[in-house]
Amino acid sequence: MADENKALMKALEWVVDIDPPAIVASVAAERNKHPGLTNKQLACKAFSQARWKATSAGVVTGLPANPWVALPAATTDVAVTLRTEVYAAARTAIIFDESFFDYEDAKWELLIPVFGLNVGSQFARELGIRGGMGVTRAAIRKYLSKETLKAFQKIMLKYFGIKVTQKGVITKTVPIIGGLIGGGWNYIEVGRIKSRTILYFENNA
Repeated sequence: MADENKALMKALEWVVDIDPPAIVASVAAERNKHPGLTNKQLACKAFSQARWKATSAGVVTGLPANPWVALPAATTDVAVTLRTEVYAAARTAIIFDESFFDYEDAKWELLIPVFGLNVGSQFARELGIRGGMGVTRAAIRKYLSKETLKAFQKIMLKYFGIKVTQKGVITKTVPIIGGLIGGGWNYIEVGRIKSRTILYFENNA
């Protein structure tokens, strides 16, 4: 179990190992290329590109599926898909907040809208935050620091493990069909994450 958690944590760290300057540059390039688009339209465009990459990952890792490779295939699928979603979320963050990466652990905050806003509330409860402050970006950024990062990562690891297990059971045990299910799953998932992420950064809550 310990070795499995280490492997999952390593995969999760890879997911958020992004290059902020490159993200900022890509957003600036998109703004110059499409000056007439609103922030929301630019964010939707970022997720549109991510959707097809994630769909491809689900199909490819599901094609040779069988019970013996279900877990590693699911881990690869979830990690690649999450990394794609995190990149789109990072671009969305910069679109709505140019100073997003000014604080050290900003990349971990991207996982909140990606995994689901309830993880932000769970993190708040872990820290004993009460009331409305538990669901605002201001509270998350205030308490997401070196002292609390391990607690946050533990919550993220739990959700990551759940996603891997779900993918392994549902999409990685039947050849060919598993690939179609995995691709469809990722396609729908990215659409949901797009809505959550835009809402999160657009309204700061």
